[in-house]
Amino acid sequence: MKPIFATMLLLTAAAGLFAQTASQIMDQTARTYANLQSLRFEARIQTVYEVRAQGTEMRSTDQSTYTVTMARPNRLRLVVRKQDGTTFTALQSDGSTLYIEDRLLQQTLRKAAPKTLREICSEQNLALAGLVQAGVGPLALMAYGDWRPFVSKPKLVRRERVGGRPTYKLTLRLQSSSVLGQMQASGTQTLWIGTQDKLIWKWEATLRLSSRQGSIVVHSRGIILRQERNPKIDAAVFTYQLPQGYKMVEWFELPTLPAESEEASLKGKPAPEFTLKDLSGKEVRLSDYKGKVVVLNIFAHWCGPCHREAPELEKDVWQAYRNREVVVLGVAIWAQSEPAKRAAEFAKQHKLTFPVLVDADNTVAGLYKVQGVPTTYIIDKQGTIHEVVIGADVAAIKRAVEALLQ
Repeated sequence: MKPIFATMLLLTAAAGLFAQTASQIMDQTARTYANLQSLRFEARIQTVYEVRAQGTEMRSTDQSTYTVTMARPNRLRLVVRKQDGTTFTALQSDGSTLYIEDRLLQQTLRKAAPKTLREICSEQNLALAGLVQAGVGPLALMAYGDWRPFVSKPKLVRRERVGGRPTYKLTLRLQSSSVLGQMQASGTQTLWIGTQDKLIWKWEATLRLSSRQGSIVVHSRGIILRQERNPKIDAAVFTYQLPQGYKMVEWFELPTLPAESEEASLKGKPAPEFTLKDLSGKEVRLSDYKGKVVVLNIFAHWCGPCHREAPELEKDVWQAYRNREVVVLGVAIWAQSEPAKRAAEFAKQHKLTFPVLVDADNTVAGLYKVQGVPTTYIIDKQGTIHEVVIGADVAAIKRAVEALLQ
């Protein structure tokens, strides 16, 4: 009887573990966060980067503590404290204005706050803040209320204790939309979710990004130090204060590159030939425009100066010179995901009518030695690069065009 009784106990324990499927646990966790009106948590995160390119290997480690305060419908404060003690506010919304800091440029981008946490935590805003949404965590689930845009194929492994707390351990596969789309990507994530509170308390993730130029492997590990559901939060917490020495900007202003930069070294040389697809999927070659002056404007959809420059490029160059054997070609590079979609959104936002091409794998960016955006190459009718304009400077572009038309 004893062996039979022991077997029954084992079966009962197994049934308790797998009474819920992994998808059901993920759904319950997503609903837990979606039903919260406010959330405050602190997470310690370690990220290891392994880069292999051109026969070299580099490895670096970053350790940071994230303190996140969120309140519906659209208030958020995300503070990052580095291991060396450096602290900055990556994202902050007081409900009417969204602030995004760049600590290297010492600038804070200011724009109207979106109406929801989901829009505030968009891929573009996270990228501007130097963050990448890879997999799920409290931030993503509070903002989106759904795990499926980020991960798939959940599998329940076993129960484990994290910080004395019983948790479910699950493994998942990262969705391609949650990583850098211009490279081939694969990845996995492991989550530890409280069996009682259905909150995430620990995660690990591995991203593998590869292209013809090399590969990047990113290992991240995070543990939640504390997590408060529906805390009362004073509105003053979301009031932004500009750090000393920082500049408030409408778009991030990139430093001007010196005249001896890589891009400028192409001046006077034949423009490298390329073939790209436009927004309709049609193949376009640079040589299709031989015999015309070509204004080759290379931009990125997340680039502030590019947004500021685009309407001027449309009106003051394309519309002003299109009947004088001048063509403007926009080339979208460095998209975080879905490059064709991002380029189309950029063109629609600024009502661009000149051809916009999609450099999905950044081939043209490499051929033209692009170090920053926007960068514009003015190519003469014989196919030689006459001038290189680094940064948003439509007046300089017009001067170069006029010089070739005289």
